[in-house]
Amino acid sequence: MPALTAPACGNGTTVSGMGLTTLVRSVSGPTDTIGMFETTDLATTEYKTFKKNCVGEPGKLTVEVFWTGAAITLGATGTFTLTYPSAGNYSGTAIITSVKYPDANANEPLVGSYDISFDGYTGPAFTAA
Repeated sequence: MPALTAPACGNGTTVSGMGLTTLVRSVSGPTDTIGMFETTDLATTEYKTFKKNCVGEPGKLTVEVFWTGAAITLGATGTFTLTYPSAGNYSGTAIITSVKYPDANANEPLVGSYDISFDGYTGPAFTAA
């Protein structure tokens, strides 16, 4: 499928897996990173030298949800998929590493959040639409 010719908005983004069914308000996009290690030696002049690590570090994301009272279990593990509308998905095995229960304010919906940390055993991987 060809790339989008205009940017898609976030409406229609879904999260699935780990037994969660939530009303998603927002999702922070994951950031995959790869570290570097210093290779500077005594013959080096002017700048330090670096090489990339052999493996990357999988991303983490925060899912903000309208609270429905469904249990979100800290430490739960499984496959998690973030699906962007018309733009592919990001999926892999993950762990729920944080749960933020909602603040209660008059005349405002209850909003909470949870953090998903990908464990690197399966993915994560981005699949284009």
